[in-house]
Amino acid sequence: MNISRKLYNLTHPVVGEIWCLHRVLPMRSRFGNNRELEVTPDFLERAINENIANGSRFVSTDEFMKAATGRLPYFGKRLINITFDDGFGDIYHYAYPIMLKYRIPFTVYLTTDMPDGNADLWWLQLENLVNGDEGLFEDMVRRIYDSGQNMSKVMHRMTQSQPDLDLVKTLSLSWEQLGRMCSEGLCTIGSHTVSHPRLDSLSENEVERELRVSKQRIEEVLNVEVKHFSFPYGFNNDAVMQAVWKAGYMSAVLGYGGSTRWNRSLKLFYRRCMVQE
Repeated sequence: MNISRKLYNLTHPVVGEIWCLHRVLPMRSRFGNNRELEVTPDFLERAINENIANGSRFVSTDEFMKAATGRLPYFGKRLINITFDDGFGDIYHYAYPIMLKYRIPFTVYLTTDMPDGNADLWWLQLENLVNGDEGLFEDMVRRIYDSGQNMSKVMHRMTQSQPDLDLVKTLSLSWEQLGRMCSEGLCTIGSHTVSHPRLDSLSENEVERELRVSKQRIEEVLNVEVKHFSFPYGFNNDAVMQAVWKAGYMSAVLGYGGSTRWNRSLKLFYRRCMVQE
């Protein structure tokens, strides 16, 4: 390690890490790409206990951001911020009881089309369309991601299908469940756009709408301030990034990275993906 790197590490100490989760289920998917977005309740609780035993402290997004960008470098306990993307109902049924048990703050980055019943869960619908053919599923997902286009539109064009709205109504968090979690004082709600698009494939006006309407919808329904944002799929560019700050968000998160170091000018955070072993 060279001297400049050593000096940087010394003056920018590790604050902690942000966990990127999506679904918490007793039984994970057999399809690899979807399985990577899922952990079991037992795994989550075990990970929490292990980190508590190691001296880590679980904190809210606000507290994590304050420590990571404070006037003085942070030299306290390693901090962990737990986040969930999208807005699946299993967060309420399987993760929330664990958070209550240990009094752990967490953030849900919500795609507002989820509780509104309009989301297109194309990656889950695709499981049903390939009739158990895992090889076909993985090949189609790769082609969809590599297209550089709106992913849901590509998937439905490839399969000649329409969005399965019954699927989202079955799997999504409700506004009522979100309100209950917020009322307990542990849950922060951030935005994950309206429809979960690949933002770098949209026009400037479309990006602005996804950022603005999702924020407004959450604030109006739940009566909470939305200050934090998560990029769908992690895709962005300079124009999208600037639109996020212009829309009034104080922080934004990507996947996937490692630990977060103290930096007074930090607004964009990388998250550590938790994957079942």
